[in-house]
Amino acid sequence: MKYRLLFALPLCAALAGCSGGGNQDQGVQVRNAAWQQAMDAGQQALAIGRYSVAEREYREASRLALRDDDPQGIADSSYNLAVTQLSADKPTDALETVQNARAALEIRSVGIQAQTAGTEQKTAAMGTSALDLVAAGAYSRLGRLAEAADMARRAEQSSETDIRQRAMFIAGIVAARRSDSATLAASLQSLSSLPQPHSLDVQGDVVALQALTLLHTDPARAQELAAQAVELRRKNGDDRAMIHAMALEAQAAKAAGHPEVASALLARAAQGQAARSATTGQNDPLAIQYMSEAGLSLPLQPFAVKETEK
Repeated sequence: MKYRLLFALPLCAALAGCSGGGNQDQGVQVRNAAWQQAMDAGQQALAIGRYSVAEREYREASRLALRDDDPQGIADSSYNLAVTQLSADKPTDALETVQNARAALEIRSVGIQAQTAGTEQKTAAMGTSALDLVAAGAYSRLGRLAEAADMARRAEQSSETDIRQRAMFIAGIVAARRSDSATLAASLQSLSSLPQPHSLDVQGDVVALQALTLLHTDPARAQELAAQAVELRRKNGDDRAMIHAMALEAQAAKAAGHPEVASALLARAAQGQAARSATTGQNDPLAIQYMSEAGLSLPLQPFAVKETEK
């Protein structure tokens, strides 16, 4: 499984001098090593879906960054923490993390403009844009679509290409849910106009938004495009986006007059979503919804460990 942060944005790599660098004494190097160790452990846990472990490690990294009064470290670790919480389908927790991170960065930006126009200012702006992006995703998951649209618009103003790209996609998804065809079309145009060659992420985003655009006017073509999105997400290792594209393909198949195909796709999406959430030990409501809509009597987790086997 490919490791991805939310929307494929490794924030630390984009921040100049992430958590230190240059001439440092041994004590500083040891502290930075502890922070990096927690970050690496969080990344490894997230890569295999161990969300509770990843969350613990990113909380520890955030604590260490606060101890060292390191805005760069705070921005990076808190972003990764919020991403992990979203990956674990905990958008409310992710929003709380975003709010706490904003407050922590804000008090550390006081007086910075008077002191320097260098790395610290860039870090604050970068961290804010990344947090806007996470907030947009969290609000979207919670159905707070107006707030999601607002955060996506803010993130689209970022100077960072990766942040802008993911914000464009979220803006399009939210617009489709709000029946805002103008914003959906604008988001699709913005993504399509990104410099070539497009990454797998961008390719998947474009065909997914194209499918949404045609869903009600040409469902057969929308089904074809959604199927392309499924394969692009699969190739990119983005299981969550693949499942969502599969559900979109099912919606288009049903609209195109293929109910049996739609049922099979929804059942596949249900089992995939249940497998994603299996590590949390909770029944996933989205998986339950998909299987209910499929109308098939299939187990959500056919290969789950039985209580007697534990």
